[in-house]
Amino acid sequence: MRRRRILAAGGVVVGTSVAGAASRLTDGAELVARARDSSDESALETNAETLLSDTVHETTLYEIDAPADGPTVMIFGGVHGDEYNGIDVAREVVDWAPDAGTLVTVPETDRVAVENDEREGVDGDLNRQFPAEEGPASDLAVGIWDAVERHDPDVVLDLHRSLGVYGVHQQYVGQALFYSPGADGESIAATLNDEAVPWYLPMHRFVAHESHLSGPLLFHETARELDAASYLFETTNFLLDRETKNEMTRIATAAVLDRHGLLEGGP
Repeated sequence: MRRRRILAAGGVVVGTSVAGAASRLTDGAELVARARDSSDESALETNAETLLSDTVHETTLYEIDAPADGPTVMIFGGVHGDEYNGIDVAREVVDWAPDAGTLVTVPETDRVAVENDEREGVDGDLNRQFPAEEGPASDLAVGIWDAVERHDPDVVLDLHRSLGVYGVHQQYVGQALFYSPGADGESIAATLNDEAVPWYLPMHRFVAHESHLSGPLLFHETARELDAASYLFETTNFLLDRETKNEMTRIATAAVLDRHGLLEGGP
């Protein structure tokens, strides 16, 4: 049963102790625990399918169907192959256990970029290959879009990482949640600020920003074409170690599932 519905430090010098301390975050653990453990795990149905079989882009999509009706949420990691937080957390999500709806995950969306530890794959930047009114611009983009249309998600979350902080460092977009009109970006960003950002990193509080839908990004296209509630999550390399970025990404992912009704006790 479906419901429709985006470095310059300015002279700041900080030691690695800040990043190390941030990696010990414990807030948000209850939210992530609810995403990992279903009230009826024995009733979950899981499936894996291969996308773009027998091509250089071949990658795996995972689907988890919960026993209760609910929306379909589709999560992408590895659209940029060097943004480890999204890849790491999307791999974890494969073993999460929603209470309702369907959870679809592609952990290594541009598998060549992931394997080469590079932002772009053989066709360039995958997240610039979904132009409005033109159709996907590469073989990889076509294959990913075919999977999106087949699963017809109500909610889409694309996991990323920038180099600087949005509004602080020119041209960088870290610590931001971009969302399509009508999606619940403000509430999810508030959850991140409450549960994931410690008091000693005020610069790293998340900003929610409603996005126009004219751009060539994957989350733009899912909002335009499917009327999906679509999110682009960005954390940052600035002063954060890998586990801190991962923890923020986990909490963001669990918050999206919670706000859209996949977790017991959520809205």
